[in-house]
Amino acid sequence: MGACCVTKKHINIEKFISNKLIEAIERNSADKVRQILERYSKTNIYYKDPTIMIDDPVIKIHQVDMNPLGYALYLGAAPVFKVLYEEGHAKLSIMTKFFLQLGKRPIEVLCELGHLSLLEYYLPLYLGNKDQAENSDDEQDSEELSIFAKSRNTKSHTQEKSKISAPLSTMTPIQRAVEKGRLELVKFFREYFREKPNDEFNVHFIDEATGENCALISCKTGNIDLIKYLHETMGADFQIVNKRKENAIQIAAVWSKKRKSKQFKECVRYLVEEVGVDYTYEFEETLLVLEDKSIVAYLENKLHQDGISVSKSRVDDKYSLSKNRPPAAVIDPNLEERLSKIKGPEFNFTELFKEELEDANSNISSISVIQSKSFSQVIMDSPIEKLRM
Repeated sequence: MGACCVTKKHINIEKFISNKLIEAIERNSADKVRQILERYSKTNIYYKDPTIMIDDPVIKIHQVDMNPLGYALYLGAAPVFKVLYEEGHAKLSIMTKFFLQLGKRPIEVLCELGHLSLLEYYLPLYLGNKDQAENSDDEQDSEELSIFAKSRNTKSHTQEKSKISAPLSTMTPIQRAVEKGRLELVKFFREYFREKPNDEFNVHFIDEATGENCALISCKTGNIDLIKYLHETMGADFQIVNKRKENAIQIAAVWSKKRKSKQFKECVRYLVEEVGVDYTYEFEETLLVLEDKSIVAYLENKLHQDGISVSKSRVDDKYSLSKNRPPAAVIDPNLEERLSKIKGPEFNFTELFKEELEDANSNISSISVIQSKSFSQVIMDSPIEKLRM
């Protein structure tokens, strides 16, 4: 009876302390975190073991367990992160494992959320492979972590061993920063790596999976200041095409549908008039995906000036899948079967319909209509909702 009461009391104390620690992290109170560590992370007269284990999970982020160090990083709480790491001896390697379950590395999370002050502290640790240096202890840590997670009643529990971590992106940290429009981080990386180039933080590096560099990625943001900085200061190459054969203008056209920003017209104008991106490149495909009337009018006018008489309405009509469509009973069964198997948000007009469209020689768009959620999001707007898109 007495032992049961002690156990319940112990669990209640752990809940209380865990909540207090979470509150201190959210307030970015280094002093409060320090007090909690000094009082509860060591053995005391009541318990043989510390009341809290600094690497244990205390909260969930998008249904994934996170420990105090990871939560501080997620919120960009630099002073608290420093105390947890230096005074609480929290391990970077364990924090990294939690983030990997979200398909992200800590450095990517900092870049996506724009936590510059914490990035300044964390970057030397990341470059020094501090988390890798701890890997010799990881197996033992993982066993201890699973034991504590099962026996302790915190706000969250570790994932089961059968849980498969989300796949990691091939994007570099600086590409993540560009994707989220974090101009201040791009400037920071430029200065930091001015004398010591590093591919992970090089705006010219091309993602092998997508064929995109920072220049092309910036065209998805509608951030004119970022595009200008990459072109005028960094000399980023906007002339390449990605593996989908889309150029900078086409990428901006596609993403202007996803992000209703008035700056997209300004971005397209800048790409055409200042950067010199070829707006005649597969112009029908570009017009086909555009919805922003101001961009459509601008490109139509530029094309007319070059002697190309075209309009979006004519292009839409030309490639309309519903125009002159035969009744359902007349549709070729083989074609119908092929269409019924199409799944997912992306497909290529040229490859799929080249034999079925009336004009077999027409250059149908190589731009796939993108309707799926963005890759990185990752991360939503609010601090708590940003980590996944």
